Amino acid sequence: MDDFVDRHNSSEGDDHVLSTVWSRTVSGVNADTSYDRNSDLTSRQNYFSHVQRSGQMASGSGSDCSSGFQFNKRREEGYDFESVLPREDKYDCPICLLVLRDPYQTECGHRFCQNCIKRWLRETESEPRCPVDNAPLGEGQIFPDNFAKREILALLVKCPNHKDGCDTQVVLKQLQKHLDSCEFSFLPCPNRCGHIPLRKDLANHLEEMCPLRLVKCPTCHIELQAEYVQKHVDSCPMAHVKCQFCGNEGLIREQLQRHLNNDCPKAVIDCEFKELGCKEMVERQAMAKHMQHSQQDHMQQMCTTIVSLVRLLKFKPDTLIDSSRQSSSQSGQGEEGEQQSSSLNALSGLLQASMAIGSQLGQQLPQLPDRLRQQLSSDNILSHGLSESSSSRSGEAMGRRDDERIASGRTQVMSTISMTSNPNPGVDLEGAPIVPLHQDFEFQSLKCQNATQDESLARHEQSLVEIQQKNDTLERTNRDLRSKVKNLESTVADIEGRTCNGTYLWKIKNYSKFRREAEHGDTTAIHSPPFYSNFYGYKLCIRVNLNGVDSARGTHLSVFIHFMQGEYDDILEWPFSGRIVLTVLDQNPVCEQRHHVIETLVSKPHLAAFQKPVTPRNHKGFGYMEFLPLGILDNSTYIQNDTLLIKAFIVNSST
Repeated sequence: MDDFVDRHNSSEGDDHVLSTVWSRTVSGVNADTSYDRNSDLTSRQNYFSHVQRSGQMASGSGSDCSSGFQFNKRREEGYDFESVLPREDKYDCPICLLVLRDPYQTECGHRFCQNCIKRWLRETESEPRCPVDNAPLGEGQIFPDNFAKREILALLVKCPNHKDGCDTQVVLKQLQKHLDSCEFSFLPCPNRCGHIPLRKDLANHLEEMCPLRLVKCPTCHIELQAEYVQKHVDSCPMAHVKCQFCGNEGLIREQLQRHLNNDCPKAVIDCEFKELGCKEMVERQAMAKHMQHSQQDHMQQMCTTIVSLVRLLKFKPDTLIDSSRQSSSQSGQGEEGEQQSSSLNALSGLLQASMAIGSQLGQQLPQLPDRLRQQLSSDNILSHGLSESSSSRSGEAMGRRDDERIASGRTQVMSTISMTSNPNPGVDLEGAPIVPLHQDFEFQSLKCQNATQDESLARHEQSLVEIQQKNDTLERTNRDLRSKVKNLESTVADIEGRTCNGTYLWKIKNYSKFRREAEHGDTTAIHSPPFYSNFYGYKLCIRVNLNGVDSARGTHLSVFIHFMQGEYDDILEWPFSGRIVLTVLDQNPVCEQRHHVIETLVSKPHLAAFQKPVTPRNHKGFGYMEFLPLGILDNSTYIQNDTLLIKAFIVNSST
């Protein structure tokens, strides 16, 4: 600031600044006044130090800390703005060194900021005196200086944001109003993200850059803060993902694990007999083949597990004998049925006992797969059913065979486990056909595939709906674009018509087509695009009847001029007065042999054709019905490349 004491760029201490001000201010003090400048300067420094310690004044931050003083509250000190014109020293406050804010004048004729002088008088420890001439001064000896206040508020100052690009100059009185709407003012983000953009950049910051702005997830459409969007997208349950095994891209993240556990045909899974010792891991779609080819191995693993279980539980033969006798005493079936029943009952008792003490054995008891337990349970039920159905045939013959079954109890258990007790492997004990294990697994696999295909079909239907919606949107956009293109073409044609400067050349292409339509009565007249006598002049168009009109129908080419409503009709002179020259151009390649047909129209102000149009195109035209005989026009050099050229030249009488 040219005429301001620069607090913020002073390289000296406070003594230099204050001394400069005091020496400049008291230079006009009466010499008879008792005044010691050095001692007075020391008292002022002590005052500022006291106020600074009490928290009522504070030094600037950073590089400003040694260059002056600032009040904590913005409006407690003077105005610190850069003036456009040089400012008089009388507007400076000798205390804060800034432009007077709410100036007060003392009885000795000096001006100070209201807050500055009141604080000076209130905080001075000794008898209060005037800061300028050291004259005794009390609060009752100061009064508002409204005249100086009006002069100060009328000062022309620069916007405080001029270093950021604001070029506004405003009187001090209106400065706050300008700052409330200044585009170069810094405003904190209302989302409290920590950024402080310019007011003009705030809208873009809130829409595009603020990390705390709310945005929608593109897949699940929930709103969340922008800084967490990417993290959410990486784990969004509705996001589309691709199966790493089968490559299916129609899955969403929340379906992926279920797909891998149940449906994926290429997912590598453990064999169902893993607990019994099978260590094979194959793709789900190949599991049926594995089960079929490894039946013998699986049965051997089951037998080994049961033998280990019997040894671990230390079953005695008496247990199997008693179980067999009890079973045989309650059944009267044939020899094969009795053997099956006793074996299954013994095996069932074995499993029940193992399950009862399994908790005591802890990790020593091998875990049986659920499939084996279900199989043994169903066999036990079948055996009891057979025993009850044949109870009437029990007798002494069964008793004689008990000793043999007791002696071979262990062998019977092993034979039952190895599925050799059923003499007919094709049916169960009730005669129902048995479905092979691999066929049952294939059926379950097909069922899972069918469910997967149903889900895929539902997703595809949803995709079709979304595609249809997108297609509708694109069609609407396409219609809007077509409309805009038509408007642009109309604008271009209008500009071409304006820039022709009264000379317009109309090319009628596809002449033979239009001529046939005129002869058949389909399109008897065609109109040229509009053109202007000058950029802001009259708007006109040419009308041509290629097969003539009225008495000239079928014999002559008819050419007319129509006036049209223009944007500047209100400032033009009406009716039109001037001349219009119409020409049918001869397109003979040899210039010397060209014979243009030229006719001149002279305006007649009393005719409706030359009045100010009241419709978009004046329905009254003026021209020649017999402009050129069709016999001369056809098969002549007036028509080249199936194109007829008609030229119009406007001569306004005012020009």
